Amino acid sequence: MKKLIMAFVAIIIFTSAAQAQSLDKFFKKYSDDERFQYVSVGSGAMNIASAFGGVDKETKKMISKMKGIKILTLEQGSNSALASSFINELNEIVSKGDFETVVEAREKNERTYIYKRVDSKNNADMLIMSKEPNETNVIWLSGKISPEELSKMMNEGNQ
Repeated sequence: MKKLIMAFVAIIIFTSAAQAQSLDKFFKKYSDDERFQYVSVGSGAMNIASAFGGVDKETKKMISKMKGIKILTLEQGSNSALASSFINELNEIVSKGDFETVVEAREKNERTYIYKRVDSKNNADMLIMSKEPNETNVIWLSGKISPEELSKMMNEGNQ
């Protein structure tokens, strides 16, 4: 399942999205909680990495549109009160935020969900949630991309 997540992250990493206020509040709330691991990578760091990574011109263009990536990891069983609250809060944001389900994958005790949304101003958000018996991960990619660019990129990734 982790290979599936990494494959989608590789495809999706080039999407961009604007930070929605509710997602921003969600990540701020849990980023300071010591029970969570938190990583935030800004656009500057991604552009620097693409300059040294032998990335082609089209990929650099997509990376330049990204505002950032944020990752939250909770290493507790999915049945814990904290994990349940965390997942329920995220599900509420997804349902109220006009997200479209891109992928829903189930394998044994693992679940992976990928959601996307692009508004009329081409602000895009991509959420990846991975639930395992003792760990929950949420990855938020944000930036600026048109629905057409996103569809093209996802179709190229499926070939």
